[in-house]
Amino acid sequence: MNQVGRYAASDEVDDVELMKMVMELPEKDKMVMWSQGYIDLVIEKLPEYARDILENRMQKWEDTKSFYQDQIEDILNDDEFKKQAKGERKQFALFVMEHYRDLQSLLFAAYDGKITEEDVRKFVYRRRFGGRKKYLH
Repeated sequence: MNQVGRYAASDEVDDVELMKMVMELPEKDKMVMWSQGYIDLVIEKLPEYARDILENRMQKWEDTKSFYQDQIEDILNDDEFKKQAKGERKQFALFVMEHYRDLQSLLFAAYDGKITEEDVRKFVYRRRFGGRKKYLH
C-alpha cells in the first residue's frame, strides 16, 4: 500500500490533504492503488468535488479489465483451445505460448481454475507499465 493508501486508511484523514496527495501522484501509483484493490477507500475519503480525479481513471481501467476478461472467455470457449486443454500439459503450454503469448499468464491461471479479478487487474497494470525488469547487460 502506498503512502496515500496508508493515509486514507488512518483514523485522522484531512480530505483536502488527501486530495493534494492524490493530485501529486503519478499515473503509475494511482493504477497501483486500483490493481491492489484499495482505491475505493481513497475515493471514499476524498471530498465530493475531487472524487472524479480517480473515478474517471478507474472507469478506464475497469473497461480495459473487462476487455481482457472477455478475450479470455472467448479463448476458453474456443473448440481448439478446449481440445488442447484436454491433452498433455506440456503440449497445451506450447500451444498457449505459440498462439496466445500475450495472454499466457491469464490463460494458465484459468486452466488451473485459479484466475481471480486481482490477477486480471495486475495483468492490466503490467501491460500498461511493463512488469518485466529490464536489465542493462
